[in-house]
Amino acid sequence: MSVNEIALLLGVIILAGIISGKTFQKMKAPMIIGFLLVGILFGPSFLNIITAEISGKFELLKMMTLGVIAYTIGGELNIKRTKQILRSIFVIAIVQIIATFVLVFTATYYLLGFSFPISLLLGAIAPASAPASPLAVCREYQADGPFTTTLLGTVAFLDVAVLTLFAVVSAFAAVILKGQRLTGGFLAIPLLEIGGSVVLGLLVGIIIIFAMRRIDQKPWALAFLLGVVLLNIGLAGIWHLSPLLVNMAAGIAVTNLSSSHLALHAFEDIEIPLYITFFFLAGVDLRLGVLVQTWVGAATYIIARGTGKVGGTFLGAKLAKSEKQVQKFLGFGMLSKAGLSIGLVIMVQQSFPEIAEQITAIVLGAVAVSTLIGPLGEKFALLSSGECKIETRETTEEKSY
Repeated sequence: MSVNEIALLLGVIILAGIISGKTFQKMKAPMIIGFLLVGILFGPSFLNIITAEISGKFELLKMMTLGVIAYTIGGELNIKRTKQILRSIFVIAIVQIIATFVLVFTATYYLLGFSFPISLLLGAIAPASAPASPLAVCREYQADGPFTTTLLGTVAFLDVAVLTLFAVVSAFAAVILKGQRLTGGFLAIPLLEIGGSVVLGLLVGIIIIFAMRRIDQKPWALAFLLGVVLLNIGLAGIWHLSPLLVNMAAGIAVTNLSSSHLALHAFEDIEIPLYITFFFLAGVDLRLGVLVQTWVGAATYIIARGTGKVGGTFLGAKLAKSEKQVQKFLGFGMLSKAGLSIGLVIMVQQSFPEIAEQITAIVLGAVAVSTLIGPLGEKFALLSSGECKIETRETTEEKSY
């Protein structure tokens, strides 16, 4: 593609995203559903104006947006501010992961008759959530409070915990499929990836803190932090680390070791164009044809996963003695499924090519549905919590008439 064609395409994406997003806002739906649907319309599933090859040209933009989102979510996890709910976040995440894994494994192994290794791997991938969607919905409705922090904190912790679970399950699957002995070496590489990502992110966070002492204007802070996010992505790729965890750990370090407002809020002015392009391209990448071909397996997987997420969150919140609103509604805010799940599917394709086709089809089918219904669940959860400033203001204005 030429520079002119790329500029034209980005202009179409942003303008079409604005129109669709505003339309869905007027319909009382999250704007990111509009971004996704117009992306699906322009993508291979319908008009094929933007092909998979063209979408691939914007991979760096997608990665940068995910890096910004990861850094922002990390910035929400201030220990002093959230210490009262940290235990809840941990318990909810662990119980939710166990419940989702068990239900998906049981459904795929006993109901669908999949092989033991396939069911294990599907179960391990199932608990993964997508941080981009809940953060975008939280920003749209200006949600803030303990419920919102618990939601974002749980989603952030899930990424680390799911990667660990997948490492363990992959080791068992390798033993079954390849007859290899179960040794610590199977777990070493993924665990080193997680640990290395966290360490690098914390070090980068400390560097950000020192650098931001010399920056007192938002445009310069934005430029600096964008450079850091891209640097983190590049280093993570070269050193085989997780760019999401690196940027998330950097955000956690900054919010807990610094009081700089600029370091935590510099991205606010560019969030909307980033969300438009990211979710538009996510819609382009969704393959509805895969869902049609695997609808029985995908439907079973989606139902089992949704039950595990909502039920596991309820049980975890109950055990953690969380607020009633957290117990009842938090699970509906974690149904989205995208980035990490696709990354784990790629790992399956590399490590287990003999069973990757079936796993890929099921997970991608589930991603297509969960990406669309997830924002509705997140809006429902946040509205039920009473922490949405925009919706509260709109409701008050309507009653005044």
